[in-house]
Amino acid sequence: MMERMARKRRVLVTGVARWWGALVVQRLTEDPDVADVIGIDIREPRYDLGRADYLKLDIRHSLIGKLVRAVGIDTVVHTLTRIDSFDMDPVRAHEMNVIGTLNLLAGCAGEGSPVRRFVLKSSGHVYGSRFDLPTGLREDHRLDINSRHQFVRDIVEVESYVSDFAVRNPNITILALRFSNSLNPDEP
Repeated sequence: MMERMARKRRVLVTGVARWWGALVVQRLTEDPDVADVIGIDIREPRYDLGRADYLKLDIRHSLIGKLVRAVGIDTVVHTLTRIDSFDMDPVRAHEMNVIGTLNLLAGCAGEGSPVRRFVLKSSGHVYGSRFDLPTGLREDHRLDINSRHQFVRDIVEVESYVSDFAVRNPNITILALRFSNSLNPDEP
């Protein structure tokens, strides 16, 4: 019994005020192999987070690394990346997407970090939307680094930092999920 308890995961989820983050938290709290789920965001959650703990915390804050170590977080699910930033100030979107992710990665790295898994919610927008794209894209397809949309360039930049993080931290398993747009009537 003690051996099974020792293997239970402690998960940190970013962006829990939005639909994706809350959905991830809801599923994780149902998983018997997950001991604790901590959801963070700068806004109050609009969705039920079940038995998860919520902390009002900005991922750009240096407390992230302290939280990760103090709680013993072994898995980070980063859903905060905004891919629908058309209505957001580009500078603020860049700060949240890029600078926030850099700070989160820094908090997960280094000696004494318990983090062993890092999951990034990204977007299929990183491939662009040109007429000449193949109908089926492979993960290694060239990314749209010159997109006319700042938020796409930000997500490409985020992915490059996560990729660099993976090289420098081979003990941490990285997973980047490139979702297409989701249609949810509850999400603006």
